[in-house]
Amino acid sequence: MLLKINKTLLIQLLYLSLAGITALQKIIPLEIPNWFISKFSKTIGIIPFGIELSFIIITLLESAIASIILISIIKKEYRSENNKSFLKLALELSLILFLILFFGSFLTMSYENGALDFIYFIGTLYVYQIIADKHKNQLI
Repeated sequence: MLLKINKTLLIQLLYLSLAGITALQKIIPLEIPNWFISKFSKTIGIIPFGIELSFIIITLLESAIASIILISIIKKEYRSENNKSFLKLALELSLILFLILFFGSFLTMSYENGALDFIYFIGTLYVYQIIADKHKNQLI
């Protein structure tokens, strides 16, 4: 028996987990974590509301990505014949998020995290190219 795995659905579930869990971890405490404040206090913290604004932007992006992925799943964009406009939008927002995280990592000289953010960015760009390419779409 050959098991056919829907790779698009797996991609959707991966990004839903990634964005959804991190968004919830930021939203549930209803406060900016101390580690975030201490990490950025000498960089964006010198700008009025810099820490608060950056934390809110990251949280909003993660929440939007998770919500859009949910819509993508509900609209059954994992089916090969369906348009994947919501999935593509979520991946585009993920690229913006990873760019922001990359910038923050390098700003605080956390180069190991920056390298991981770079890998996430490149991986997302690769997934986006596969999803966007109609000929390769048949493979997923």
